Amino acid sequence: MSEKKVKRIGATRSNISEKKMSTYERPSSVRIISICNQKGGCGKTTTVINVAAGLSKLGQRVLVVDLDSQCNATTGLGIDTKDIEKSMFELLVEPKKTNLEDVILETQYENLHIAPASIELSEFESRMAGEIGRENRLKKALLPLHSLYDFIILDTPPSLGLLSVNALNAATEVQIALQAHPFAFDGLNLLLETITLIKEELNPKLKISGLVVTMFDSRTKLSREIVDKVTNIELLKNCIFKTCIRQNVKLAEAVKARKSVLNYDQSCTGAEDYLALSKEICEQNKNISKIVLLNANNEVAADSAP
Repeated sequence: MSEKKVKRIGATRSNISEKKMSTYERPSSVRIISICNQKGGCGKTTTVINVAAGLSKLGQRVLVVDLDSQCNATTGLGIDTKDIEKSMFELLVEPKKTNLEDVILETQYENLHIAPASIELSEFESRMAGEIGRENRLKKALLPLHSLYDFIILDTPPSLGLLSVNALNAATEVQIALQAHPFAFDGLNLLLETITLIKEELNPKLKISGLVVTMFDSRTKLSREIVDKVTNIELLKNCIFKTCIRQNVKLAEAVKARKSVLNYDQSCTGAEDYLALSKEICEQNKNISKIVLLNANNEVAADSAP
């Protein structure tokens, strides 16, 4: 356990920079991306794991923050929950008693660290009841990390509770993982409404920087119809990634092996798709300030802010 701890984050950042040059231009400031969907089983955590691994493979400096009490992003990146001494729960509930250095761990991948989850996160909402500023806990916790990473990727629970609100409030961007299934599409409006509400009340600079369709099967009419429907949503027209994540059994096998699919079988379609998606995300680094965002009136507007 002690060997995996990131004891001195600043020194680790320097070492990463010297070890590997980025294949793509780095963003001018940290991109904090909340990958979210209130529906479980949509490939959200699989996307977090494999996009993080893809970005790190492309030379970007990445931190994954696991906010889901199921700890799937944590275990999926090879961390045994039994070895975790302190998690995001302690950092969010007792920030004055918990140091970032005690939470963030190295993973088996170069350039990629994780702030792990624990089962105790299921108690976060009840523990925070009545606390002033409870929706700002994650935002404050991440502030010291802004200069240390190119990407901070937030894995959220399959709900729109307080942890998801914290993630959307702390994020600079939202990316949606949408399963190619009617039930997932039906819940999309609620998610967009929640994002709009967070933007209006808490985080006016929040942007939707992408939507990726997961579990896509080009052979089925249903999958193609879901893509067509999403493309026709005015709010998302300029946000949909070209890459769809195709159904691939290797994705599940990689989860069982506690590896990213890029490191499990780089020749499979799952690895090809997630590397292509990671490249699309990196290509946004050049003009991230121009990404389409939702304004308070649910219209599309260009963000010209620096």
